[in-house]
Amino acid sequence: MPRRFERSARVVLVQGQGGVMAGGEARPVELNLSRHKDLRIKWSDGSESVIDLVALRKACPCATCRAEREDRAKNPLAVRSADVREEDMVVVEDAEVVGHYGLKVRWKDGHDTGIYDFALLRELG
Repeated sequence: MPRRFERSARVVLVQGQGGVMAGGEARPVELNLSRHKDLRIKWSDGSESVIDLVALRKACPCATCRAEREDRAKNPLAVRSADVREEDMVVVEDAEVVGHYGLKVRWKDGHDTGIYDFALLRELG
């Protein structure tokens, strides 16, 4: 999937033909990412998804974020580190398609280790 990055409010990643993934699920045909608002996905089956950036960040699949979610579930009153400004956690700096299976997002706070596979994006949308 070619990547087109612009220093504007949006990152547009276009795949083109689409098709289906190995499990028979639809593929993204177009990913349109607003740096401050949402991720809009057009799928090869004609459906569209809109994922708010707050929801996208909360669903980060990296090991660190998964561990933090598990810790919060065990202790919902735990105090979070104030190393990062909260608003920077949900602003996108860059994004790129990884292979034929996912999207890697670099957030303004520097976090960029999670790869959102297309099945997860479909579920979130």
